[in-house]
Amino acid sequence: MKKTLLIFLLSALISSSALACNFKISNFGDTKEQVKLGGQENKPQNVLMPDQFGGESLLIPIEDICKDDKSLWGTLVVHLYIDNKLSQIQLYRPLKNDSKLMDFAMKKYGKFNLPEGLPKSKWRGSYQWEVGNDYIQYISTNIHDGHAEVIEITSKLYANVMADYNSKVGKWLDSRK
Repeated sequence: MKKTLLIFLLSALISSSALACNFKISNFGDTKEQVKLGGQENKPQNVLMPDQFGGESLLIPIEDICKDDKSLWGTLVVHLYIDNKLSQIQLYRPLKNDSKLMDFAMKKYGKFNLPEGLPKSKWRGSYQWEVGNDYIQYISTNIHDGHAEVIEITSKLYANVMADYNSKVGKWLDSRK
């Protein structure tokens, strides 16, 4: 009995430390004015960037959200607002020589298989989960001067809004070729 309890407590402690950073500081559908980061006296200066496709991205360094959990520092949290409603959350980790977002995604959303013998830091590709009312996608890709990891979380309620938005972005990208 004591052995079982000890194993349970250890696994709970390990799990809670892996998921200690709660980057979801707003609910899907909330306005950008509803974002709350700590007390007013500690409120960081975030960057709000409107785009030509009808979206506005609120850029928040994860250090402002997860002050005590340094494991993901260097990651940018991007809240995408369309029609002033939170429609997607991204975690963006560029130019880091690690796979910390992959580790985080696998612990939080579920493991996925990687090719045998390939170090996870060398793997490139994407994986998708459907968790509750959310679609989650993990992406590992090469970018200019290095590597980037991305986690995108989109509510099923805003999937059509995101498809329309992504279509506008895609048409613009195609026109630039």
